[in-house]
Amino acid sequence: MNKPLISVLIVNFNTVDFIELSLFALKKLTKNPYRVFIADNGSEISDFLKLQKIVATSPEVSLKRFETDLRGSLAHGTALNALTEKVNTPFFSILDADATWLIKDWDEILINRLKGQTKVIGTQAPPGKPQDFPLMFASLFETETFRTLHIDFRPKDIAQKQDTGFEMREKYLAAGFRGENIDFFNTRNFHIGSFPNVTCAEYYLSGEPHIFASHFGRGSTLGEAKYRKGWKKYFYSLPLLGNNLLKAHGSKEKTEWISICRKLIQDQI
Repeated sequence: MNKPLISVLIVNFNTVDFIELSLFALKKLTKNPYRVFIADNGSEISDFLKLQKIVATSPEVSLKRFETDLRGSLAHGTALNALTEKVNTPFFSILDADATWLIKDWDEILINRLKGQTKVIGTQAPPGKPQDFPLMFASLFETETFRTLHIDFRPKDIAQKQDTGFEMREKYLAAGFRGENIDFFNTRNFHIGSFPNVTCAEYYLSGEPHIFASHFGRGSTLGEAKYRKGWKKYFYSLPLLGNNLLKAHGSKEKTEWISICRKLIQDQI
């Protein structure tokens, strides 16, 4: 096996079906040799055992389980800190469990754009957040620069709604580095892409006509928060019935999102 050029870092929390898709996408669409490091953040044992079985047939994938009482962005950030310590490749990618690359040779395309002071390239933040630096739903980093900045992915103050890796943008920009965005499109109002009937994010890289990546969002909760919008938030708040319908909606869209992603990948093989 050739020496890996890229490390891919994924945190799992009851999202094995999404990660199975991401591993499939990496295997079919990645040009350069790579390694995958997965941190399981105390998932239900059935989810973890299924993931363990999947990675057993993939020698390029390493899986470690963390028993933790932490949840949310603090758990995610703590796990990412541990995963970045394992990186010994020139480049590394962070993937949310429910995000995936969707274009052949994604790695080669992104590596070729990491030039000059541009040291990070990844998915654009949604409106309401800074638009001059990517978020980590799906991103590629030059490792050497990342190491010099001593990034801590843990939020310092959850009460201030700080998210995973909140300090990353500030540290890169303060040091004179830049990040490039893969442009964000929300399917709530973007209906001409690959997921017209699924509530998710699509990402397109400038100059590339093919969808580059997608993020389902709220993976372990099946999109619970994103469906509580408009008049539906009252409908889904009904005792028992609302919660069951909410889960059914999320499960249906999850299945459809994974199915469309697989087709997009298969069509390029």
